[in-house]
Amino acid sequence: MSAEEAETRHQFAVRANSILAFIECDEEQRPKLRKAIIEAMLWAQTQPKLTR
Repeated sequence: MSAEEAETRHQFAVRANSILAFIECDEEQRPKLRKAIIEAMLWAQTQPKLTR
């Protein structure tokens, strides 16, 4: 993983933590949800932009 990819993951992890702050869930679930949120954000980056 490049430094740029690592930084992007870190930024997404920060955002994921913000999202998780609004979600009521068990502490055991948080790491799984954080990982899923990060993976979804990374996937979204690879998708073509929608145009009108």
